[in-house]
Amino acid sequence: MTMRPEDSLLSHATGSFLTMPGGTPPDEAKATLGRHRFVVIIEGETVSSVLTADAVAAAVVAGLPTIGALDAPPCVVVKDQTTFAEYCDTLAVTLLDLGPDQVVLLNERDQVSGVLPASVIQQYLGSGGHTPEPSEMGPHGSTDDQTAHGPSRLPLARVLCREPGCGVINTLAFYDPKRPPRCQNRSSEHTLRIGT
Repeated sequence: MTMRPEDSLLSHATGSFLTMPGGTPPDEAKATLGRHRFVVIIEGETVSSVLTADAVAAAVVAGLPTIGALDAPPCVVVKDQTTFAEYCDTLAVTLLDLGPDQVVLLNERDQVSGVLPASVIQQYLGSGGHTPEPSEMGPHGSTDDQTAHGPSRLPLARVLCREPGCGVINTLAFYDPKRPPRCQNRSSEHTLRIGT
């Protein structure tokens, strides 16, 4: 499979997924999955994680009460018409350092439209076909780069904090593994803990 810089992420994604709330019992999720490969977990209207069909089957065997109780990797969420070049030219590419297995794609109405294995983006980056855009910063730092400042909408990562007693889903626009961010839990100050 060859990825070109102008290809949308959606053009290399799978439509073989279902969306379910995290409170769904694993046996019910497994029965509903059928031939679908992924379950995208939605909490309210927010994508919180994505599971493989094998992970759902493992939850049944383990006797977990819900699919949301699984130790799922962080989840990266991106607009589906984003091209490989657009994604890789932003700080969003650092979200791959969180170790997501899949990237969840959202359409213009913020509905899940596909699931892309993160390995596809890594293959694109490793192919040598990507040339990063030059920095446009002026003498005053990023205030001269002609981009709008403010909160980032997408791409984002949803990361469950694994600090004992926390469990808050954090939303990150970029990630530096050498300097993990503070958890967004308002009642307990601590560094975001990703691994168990």
